Amino acid sequence: MLYEIELKIKDYATLKVFTNYKIIKDNLISENTVIKRTIPITKITCNLIDKKNIIYKDSIIIFNSNKKTMFYDKENNVSVLNAKENEIRFMDLVYISLAMFSKLLTKQNKYLLHSSALLNPSNKAIALVGDANAGKTSLGYELISNYNYKLISNDHSIIGIEDNKVKIFGGTKDIQMRLGACELYFPELYKKIEEHPEDKWNKKIIINEKINQDCILSNDKDISEMSNIYSIVTGNFSESFLKRKDKIDEELFLYESLSKIIKGTYNYITGFEYPMPSMETEEILNNLFKLCKTISDQCKVYEAKGSIKCLAKVLSKQC
Repeated sequence: MLYEIELKIKDYATLKVFTNYKIIKDNLISENTVIKRTIPITKITCNLIDKKNIIYKDSIIIFNSNKKTMFYDKENNVSVLNAKENEIRFMDLVYISLAMFSKLLTKQNKYLLHSSALLNPSNKAIALVGDANAGKTSLGYELISNYNYKLISNDHSIIGIEDNKVKIFGGTKDIQMRLGACELYFPELYKKIEEHPEDKWNKKIIINEKINQDCILSNDKDISEMSNIYSIVTGNFSESFLKRKDKIDEELFLYESLSKIIKGTYNYITGFEYPMPSMETEEILNNLFKLCKTISDQCKVYEAKGSIKCLAKVLSKQC
């Protein structure tokens, strides 16, 4: 018998995991599962099935084997992992799932964007895009705390078209903040946190329970029309600036940001020492290019650099 774990993002995409490893099943369906912090999964179910009932499409299949191998079937969107139970890193499974969900979403011309997405007081969505440690979560929390913004997504947001409008269709809900950033920018929040390790900048905590839950949009209320997108860098800068990108730069920035996941931006599935497979096809990338032009026509894309407090004040004036 095998576990069949079904992962769903609303009605947009469904991915199945087939495995006989209980630890993988437990990690996927636990109440605080790590996968939901990275992928905007809204429902997880689990059943026991016979091996003959495995579905070889849009699925991850994990078999017990002494020989560690990984194979990806691009046509059917199937990953097959062979390994002993203790040789499979759960985060590898998360990143594989992220890329495979990204491919599934393209069937509806929707893409995953690594960003914090917020609803501003004018009921329009904005996206904060940046590299790791750019300050997306901290800037987002400052806007939520002091400028009446609401959280749509903290890590990966879904962006696409509906009724000829660019919209955000939800995203991940756990607000993960580095303890160092929490202590530096939000001392009142830091006082509510019990654990204070020495290496505060490498320790992330989820702060959802420490804040007003009304600030986080539920899954059935988080579809919002997009207005502005910000490429951010935050830090202890003496000056802050906000600059609109040129049209061609807007389109190139959007294409690079939206193609990262589906192209396999993580160099290796480290537990297997296997390159992250690229999920894209020529059709997907052509459709993405058209989407980027549409986003650029309807939304403004800015470069934003400065301190958390100053940038939040500047961004709040644009809503």
